[in-house]
Order: sequence, then C-alpha cells, then structure tokens
Amino acid sequence: MKKNRSLFISFILLLLAGTILSACKAEKEESQEPDDNFNAEGYPIVDEPITLEMMGQSSPLQPEWGEMGFFEVMNEMTNINFNFRTSTSDQFQQQKQLAFTSMELPDLFFGGMFTAAEEVDYGSQGLLIPLEGLIEDYAPNLNAIMQKFPDLKASITAPDGHIYTLPGIDNLSHSMTPLMWMNSYWLENLGIERPTTTEEFYDLLKAFKEGDANQNGEADEIPLTATNVAELRYSLLPAFGVNQSDGIMEDNGEVKYAFIEDGYKEYLKYLNRLYKDGLLDQQIFSHTWEQYVAKGAANQAGVFPTWPIVMVGFSDVTEAAKYPLLPALTSEFSPEPVVTQFSEIKRGRAAITSENEHPEATMRWLDYMYSQEGSILARLGVEGENWEWTDGEGSYWRLLAPEGMNTTQANAQDAPGAGTAVPMVIDKEFFLKEDNPTIHTIAGWVEEEYLPYADVPFPQVYLTLEEQQEVNTLKPDLDSYLEQMEAKFVAGEVSIDEDWDEYVKTMKDLGADRLAEINQAAYDRWAEAK
Repeated sequence: MKKNRSLFISFILLLLAGTILSACKAEKEESQEPDDNFNAEGYPIVDEPITLEMMGQSSPLQPEWGEMGFFEVMNEMTNINFNFRTSTSDQFQQQKQLAFTSMELPDLFFGGMFTAAEEVDYGSQGLLIPLEGLIEDYAPNLNAIMQKFPDLKASITAPDGHIYTLPGIDNLSHSMTPLMWMNSYWLENLGIERPTTTEEFYDLLKAFKEGDANQNGEADEIPLTATNVAELRYSLLPAFGVNQSDGIMEDNGEVKYAFIEDGYKEYLKYLNRLYKDGLLDQQIFSHTWEQYVAKGAANQAGVFPTWPIVMVGFSDVTEAAKYPLLPALTSEFSPEPVVTQFSEIKRGRAAITSENEHPEATMRWLDYMYSQEGSILARLGVEGENWEWTDGEGSYWRLLAPEGMNTTQANAQDAPGAGTAVPMVIDKEFFLKEDNPTIHTIAGWVEEEYLPYADVPFPQVYLTLEEQQEVNTLKPDLDSYLEQMEAKFVAGEVSIDEDWDEYVKTMKDLGADRLAEINQAAYDRWAEAK
C-alpha cells in the first residue's frame, strides 16, 4: 500500500514538474515575441533606439569600435547602438571564456571566433541561442546566400539540428590557403632563386643571414620570422608530409593526431636546426605584435606569413608585388608539394546569447552583413571615405587612404572586417573588381603556385554533445603540453631524438589517440552523409 502511495505521489510530482517546465517554456517563448518597437522589414529596425552589448576580437590596426564609420552608419540606419567589449587576439580567447564562466555574457558576439567545440558546448547549455528560426523569419539575405552556397546550411548546423553561430564566406583564391611571403629585394641583392625544397630553403635563409641581404652593412637580418612558432605549421609542416587542422589529419580515411606523427618530429628537427643556426627569429617565443611588425618596417625580415602591406608598412600598394610567395616546398619525407586548403565557409563568426532581449532585431542587424552592401560596408568601410568607384559604371573600385597611411591601415579605421573575422560575404563577383593590379597578381600567384597542390586536411565536422564534452576535457591538456614541448624542442632545451618517445607517450596518456578516435567517428558520419 505504501509502495502504491509513493508511486502515486511520484507520478503527481512528475506531472507538476512537467506543467511548470511547460509554463516556463511558454513564458520564455512569449517573452521572445518582438514588441511593437520592432520592424520586421525596412529600416530602421527599431523605431526607438536600443542599446546592446557587443563582444569581439579586435585588430591592433583598429581604433575603438565605437569610432568606426561602419558602426556609425549601421547605428543611423537601424537605430541599434552598442556598448563594446573588445580585445586583441592575445587576450580575446581568455576574455571570451571568462564571459561564459562568469555568466557575464554580452548580447552579441561579433567576430566571436567560435570553434565547433564551443558552439556545441555553449549551445547545448543554452548560453548561445538557436538561430535557425530567426534566420527563416528575419534573415532574407542569409537565406539567399544559403541558396547560392548549397553546403552552407549543413556546414553550420550542429548535431542537435540547431544553428548557434553565423558564418562568413570567402571564395577569393588568396584566402583559400596560408600565404608565406619572401623579400624579393633580398633575393635580387644576393642573386638567389626561390627555393623548392626544404634544403634549398635552408640554404637561402643562411645566405640571407650571412650575405648582408638588406645591404645596410650590419648583421641584423632575420631570415625567417612569424608572430609565434605555431604559425609556421601552416606553411612549413606540409613539406614534411603532415597536412593538419588543429592537430587532426586524415589519410585515406584514417584519422590521426598529427603532432605525434614522424613527419612532425622531422619538422621539429628542421625548425630546431634553423633556430640553432640563427635563421629563425630568436625572439619568436616572446615578441609582441608591435615588435614583430617593426622588424618588417626596418627591412630586417626575409620570409614571413603576414601580408607585406602590414608587415612592411608601405603606402604604395603596388609595392606588394615585390614580395613573392614562398613556393610549396618538398622534402625527402614528402616528395610532392602539398598546401593546406581552407574552406570557403568560415564558421563561428557571430552569435546571439541568452542575455539578448532583442534577438529578432539583432538577427536583422546581422543579416545586413549578408547583403552585398552590408559586406562591402563591413570589409571596406564607407563609400567615398574608405573606397570609391573609379568609373561611372560600377566596373572597378579602389581603396582610399589619407596621407601617412597605407590602404590597409586606413581601411581598418572604419571597417571591422579589415582585421576581424566578422560575418560577411567576400565574393569574387564584387571583390575582384578592385582596381589594383597587384592584388590580381597575387591571386594569380596563388592560383598557379598553391591551389594545384591544395588539399583540405580535414572536413568541417561537428561532434555529438557527448563527444564534445570528452574533447573539452582532453584538448586543454594536450594543447598546453604541445605548446610547451614544441617551444622546448625548437629552442633545443630538450633533445628531439632522446625525448621524442617520452613526449609521444605523454601525449597518448593525455588522450591523443582518443582524440583521433572521436574525430574518426565524426569523419565516418560525415563521409556516410556525403
């Protein structure tokens, strides 16, 4: 009897709980209905101004976001204003994680740099809201882009069927691969041809160091540099047979963790050789962004991965043609050239959080980025101030810059897309109309020298929630140990030959093999669904 009474009471409690949850859900759905201040079509988006909080990753070239012409135009057109929480790449990831752990979320992430892992994690917790309903109702421009790029919707839909972040699209050839630049003045000064193998590259860097390549009479040349040592993986690691994305690679259907492969070991030996012989920047583990680009401005850098107009800082855009690409290198470990290819779909650029009381208005604001006018405003800035048509027919356009600035610096003053990965569509239809022969020259270099050897190392997949939770426990320790040991191996603080086996064992103990297994399952699902 007591057992039956307990079952009955439990049943009543479950019914009450279900009723309460349903009521809460209904109340939340009702509270998300747009108010009379919101306009589903036309502009302004809201009749009376509203103010939201935006968080994003800024660029060192940019001013405070509130000073940008882009936001001034958008505010005037939409009646949506913003308070900003921005930080540069060195600090943004930490600030973003802190926002979620402290539950001090902004209304909107713009230039949010979300990984697939973060999308699933924060989305499943309800901290990022599902966007597919808002897209259907309030995002005609994004819907049109999804029609134009048929793989887009599937690529941004998480395993639970929800879309938690908005993407960017970039199908320009010079955005499809990592780029590594060479100082042609140094090549000409020493009469050296561009290398095709890793050994030829070593010889070239040695000549740069010992031959007074910049001809100033001082031994101040830095043959090879980058913002940090990890950045070199993009362009140099494929030459050793390892083409990876965030440590994951696929070889004939088999998924592997790249940073315990023999090719990675040989890559580390090569970098250690460069570092020991003074051919790799001795400050690569410590310099700031400002210190790094100052080396380019002082004509001390021979080979580097940062666009020359930023690294060297010239005003004449045609000067960029003096910095050819480092060819795709081969080695005894990889006899055929391989270049890492990026997807034209750039996930994780914007998200609306659970703190946002105006999701419909925010979606309409974001959707403007997917119109041609919105993408131009986000990437180029204000017409007549940052760029202009060079003819009366809309056939060609050019960037503008005041005296004392180059076009990249000037562009970044008003366009967040110049330096920040924001949602926008960089499409050949418009952006190849730039009246800049040099950019077309660079695109031609990429199409001729890189794209024939380009290969996507791993498809854009989503993990299940359970898989993602496990990865979230594995990745931090793996990444931390990798960063620590990569620096020690390259700097020669530990011996690669003597300590490699212990390094691999530790990586496996930390879950390297399990990480590969999880991604194998995701890859198999992706391959089956193709």
